[in-house]
Amino acid sequence: MAPGSCSSGQPLPQGARDIKILSGGHFIFAAYDTETGKPLYAAGGTYLLNGISYTEHMDFASDKIAAGLVGNDQSFTVKVDGDTFTQTGTLTNGKPLSEVWKRVN
Repeated sequence: MAPGSCSSGQPLPQGARDIKILSGGHFIFAAYDTETGKPLYAAGGTYLLNGISYTEHMDFASDKIAAGLVGNDQSFTVKVDGDTFTQTGTLTNGKPLSEVWKRVN
């Protein structure tokens, strides 16, 4: 997927927003409270995309989501349809993940 910001990953509390940026083999995502500007969580690292196979290697993460993820490869199946990027899989901590991201510029 080309570089850019994306929006609409996991369900969030009311008033929160999440963003994900993929660029040059690196990714970062974060969620924050839109009223206070305070972050809820963040993580990032490197990624590989090969066809429908997408792997994120999480180099860092906030305490809320770090357990069982940092230092591990997270493998997903992805679908890219125009400006929509869908990733599904199971995290190394056992949590199923299904996200749909929309490109925003």
